Amino acid sequence: DYLLKDGIVVPLQDSITGNARPMLLVLLGAVGFLLLVACANVANLLLAQASVRERELAIRSALGAARGRLIRQFLTEALLLSLAGGGLGVLGAFCGVAGLIALAPGNLPRLDSVSISTPVLVFAFLLSTAVAVGLGAFTAARATSGDPRKGLGEGGRGQAGAQGSQRVGQVIVAAQIAITLVLVVGAGLLGRSLMKVLEVNPGFRVDKIVTMDVSLPWVEDPKAKASQAIFFSNLIDRLKQIPGVRKVGATSGLPLVDGGLPDGMFLLMAQNEIPKTTDGLVAMFQQKERIGIADFGVVTDGYFQALGIPLIRGRIFDERDGANSPHVAVISESLARDRWPNQDPIGHTIEFGNMDGDLRLLTIVGIVGDTHEYGLDAPPRPTLYVDLFQRPRAAITVTMLSDADTRSVASAARGILQDLNPEIPARFRTFSQVYSASLGSRRFNVILIGFFGITALLLATAGVFGVIAYSVSRRTSEIGVRVALGAGSGDVLRMILGQGLRTVFIGVAIGIAGSLALTRAVESLLFGVTATDPLTFGGVTLLLVGAALLACYIPARRATKVDPVVALRYE
Repeated sequence: DYLLKDGIVVPLQDSITGNARPMLLVLLGAVGFLLLVACANVANLLLAQASVRERELAIRSALGAARGRLIRQFLTEALLLSLAGGGLGVLGAFCGVAGLIALAPGNLPRLDSVSISTPVLVFAFLLSTAVAVGLGAFTAARATSGDPRKGLGEGGRGQAGAQGSQRVGQVIVAAQIAITLVLVVGAGLLGRSLMKVLEVNPGFRVDKIVTMDVSLPWVEDPKAKASQAIFFSNLIDRLKQIPGVRKVGATSGLPLVDGGLPDGMFLLMAQNEIPKTTDGLVAMFQQKERIGIADFGVVTDGYFQALGIPLIRGRIFDERDGANSPHVAVISESLARDRWPNQDPIGHTIEFGNMDGDLRLLTIVGIVGDTHEYGLDAPPRPTLYVDLFQRPRAAITVTMLSDADTRSVASAARGILQDLNPEIPARFRTFSQVYSASLGSRRFNVILIGFFGITALLLATAGVFGVIAYSVSRRTSEIGVRVALGAGSGDVLRMILGQGLRTVFIGVAIGIAGSLALTRAVESLLFGVTATDPLTFGGVTLLLVGAALLACYIPARRATKVDPVVALRYE
């Protein structure tokens, strides 16, 4: 704490990756879910192929082929398929990693070390092999578990295990639907959170602001500090003369940058209470009723004007507040409300810690609107502002409100700085860039989870289509008999759609239950939305059911066009 009586020890790795860890774990889980959905599609494909080849396998078994040999054949085919897919995935990763890095926020830990390295390739190979062994073994066990004599006695159409394969396929599709719903719900919650964040009023203007970071050498001598203050005053006066520039201000720290302003403690005291010794100051800090905590910003009057931070009451800094004048402060509305709830703080005096060894009091002269210093998703914090020319700083950020082109303003400002001191570097940004960068992590999360969710939705839709189409192909003769006995197109359509939608609804029910349990993992990443947001759950459910209904309708519609004469003749 501020009295150095207590503290928290945090491992260095946690301090570096702490903010990114929850989202990275969520992304890792999303990748795993997407892999499961893809594997489910491949499993259904292999099961359908094995069902079609049932007579072939029965003949091989009758001619003396051992079950182990048949299993090895399935494993080999699955391994070739999986390695081919893994190879294409690695090629896609080589092409996509640059785009992924470009989308990633700059504050993501160890972003510069992201690459397709040897360990990544080894992991991709091992994963492909493991998937191949798992899928191959599963398919081989299903295909070789029955009595081969049944396959020989079905007229060569491989019907013996068709119903069993269809049931397994339906179970797999239900699992796909459930996993996809979890992914898309997660993407929907993060997307809605981003929209809620964008609706937040930051408390300051974002557009038409050009910023310039300027740093002078750090000095301790009061005369040198005064000289730096004069330099900044001259710089600001010159910048005001740039065509199109309406307001110019300066601050020790921009909102939404580097975690906001530093904070500190201040004391409520009167002029005759200033302690003469350090022990006296510490004794005052022990009196909790005197203590307040606020963020601390060093600014000029033009800072409030350039960023459009409204003056609520009193005044902001002006020419009365020189270096040799009584020191004054402007406070935010939340600080006034929290520390002086039932009175007007203007005219009150405070001492902000022991800043720069200066124990002179600050008189509150104005109250301004709150700003979201630490991010749009963080509440405004009580803030105390002091005048740059009363508390000089070696490093400032100049803010320029301009109607002119930002590049021309930046170029003119650079020229003025070089004219005053050619050895001082400067960094230029628009405040729109700062604002956009503050949303980088949320935007990156939504893009990635959204991509995974859409991919899973497409795979699940393809899985539903494949299972229903396969079922229709295996039931052609049955459909022909039904039509011959008087069933209409609507009856056939309802029968096929009912089969598909039963599977879908089972998957949706499981997916909703899973989402209610697993979305707790992203609760800390949400803003303005609950982890059980009914609008998100309802919208995703309708989307998934609609996509599945379309996937069922296409083969069902094809089934209604079966000619009973052709179907029965084929049988």
